[in-house]
Amino acid sequence: MFHSCPLCLSTNQVFEFKNEFTHCLECDFIFREPKQNFIGSGEKEHYQKHKNGPQYKGYVSFLMQAIEPIKNYLKPNLRALDFGCGPGPAISHVLQPFQIQCDNYDPFFFPEGIDAGSYDFIFATECVEHFYQPNQEFEKILGLLKVGGILSIMTEIHPGLNNINVWYYIKDATHVSFYSEKTFKWITLKYSLQIIFSDHKRVIIFRKKSS
Repeated sequence: MFHSCPLCLSTNQVFEFKNEFTHCLECDFIFREPKQNFIGSGEKEHYQKHKNGPQYKGYVSFLMQAIEPIKNYLKPNLRALDFGCGPGPAISHVLQPFQIQCDNYDPFFFPEGIDAGSYDFIFATECVEHFYQPNQEFEKILGLLKVGGILSIMTEIHPGLNNINVWYYIKDATHVSFYSEKTFKWITLKYSLQIIFSDHKRVIIFRKKSS
């Protein structure tokens, strides 16, 4: 059992519980303990079964939800990072026509080759729900993004603790971190961000302000 929120680090005095899920009332974040059989090599094997590469047209079309709202910002010679790209990076493929260099990072499949403070764009598509320690991961992401840079996140907005047990998104055992719009507003204040787009369902896009 967690003793503090892994996102905002609040203590359990502001927690409420439902089965395996813990809800932080401070930042509206919902989280659960990772299942032991999915930690480490089990988790990697699970991701290798996903059909998420650039050869899958349906998946590429799905990813475009995180790219279409910022197409006007995509200029040649800028740098991007696909954070949590998985075994078959697709965003680097999608960004080729824009002449944008896109690096790939994934702790299991592409653990090297990222440069601190050097990216104009970071895409975190369908990965933030896998964060065991979201506070540390967001610190890492924002340390990689330039001031004025854009962070595009894709993850399903949670329906609240009372409805979480019937939510399809929890059926994936590697999904352990769940966010609401209130959670993302907390993140904007914590990390000096500005929300520039939200579809209020799955995609939210930030610009990094100067601190």
